[in-house]
Amino acid sequence: MRRGVCRIDCDPGLFRSNSNSTMPFCRPIPNRLFLLALCTSVSVLSACANASQPDSDATPAPQAAASSEPAPATNQPAVSPSAVVASASPYPRRPLTPTQDQVPAGSSFNQFRSQLQQAVQARDAQFIQAIADPDIKITFGPPMPFSQLGFDDPKSLSWKRLERLLSIGCTPYEAPAATTVEAYQCPSLSQSAIGDPFSDIHIIGTNVNVRSQPSAESETIGTLTHELVKFDSAGFEQLTEQQRNLSQTFDGWMPIITPEGKRGFVSSRYAYFPAGYRARFEQRQGQWKMTIFIAGD
Repeated sequence: MRRGVCRIDCDPGLFRSNSNSTMPFCRPIPNRLFLLALCTSVSVLSACANASQPDSDATPAPQAAASSEPAPATNQPAVSPSAVVASASPYPRRPLTPTQDQVPAGSSFNQFRSQLQQAVQARDAQFIQAIADPDIKITFGPPMPFSQLGFDDPKSLSWKRLERLLSIGCTPYEAPAATTVEAYQCPSLSQSAIGDPFSDIHIIGTNVNVRSQPSAESETIGTLTHELVKFDSAGFEQLTEQQRNLSQTFDGWMPIITPEGKRGFVSSRYAYFPAGYRARFEQRQGQWKMTIFIAGD
């Protein structure tokens, strides 16, 4: 295991820090793609209050929930034109079946999820603490306390990440063979076997704009509808730290490469990848508990 500053050739899903110390735990992974987006840095949560406004002129998937956050400021610097990389190679289009929520209406988990979504909207830290399993897994490294996620701070990125992953549907957890567990995993596409979980991005929505810059005011260079596209690692490296931290919230931007080979940015409201943040909820002693809140693989 590599220890040091969490860089793009490591799995930042293992990275946590607080205002007094930095404790990175990095594991090399293939392709060196999109992994700084998984970093959780409690010390920079307050700095992420302002960001580029996400694109809003797309038709979301039926399960996509609108964010209750106020519209973020638009003073975040865009990618420098001098840093834009030349076009990439085109590739065949890969259409996707629209994401479906697989939670039965009226089920105990559906009722629990509704309560959880209300708690997230209200930033109810007491509710989140109550449903967090004592052994909840939040890192692939040595065990760390749940408090590291910062749910006691209403401005914590963990709230926005949890809000986002609950918005596009959940699916029964595919437990290992010979294992019986009543559990659901959110988002549903976190268990998808389609594409590469680190280098492919799932576009969830109809006529989603692709922008030339990570800003809703920038030029539209194309549209995408329920399809798999390539993640643009070069574009990600040009984002600011703030923009990277917001890439798995409703308020961020995802750098992608279109099937035509164009490099651009899609609102992270409509762009997901299976190895991103996900949560698992298990029925334990008659109560639903969050047993995993993690990113990476």
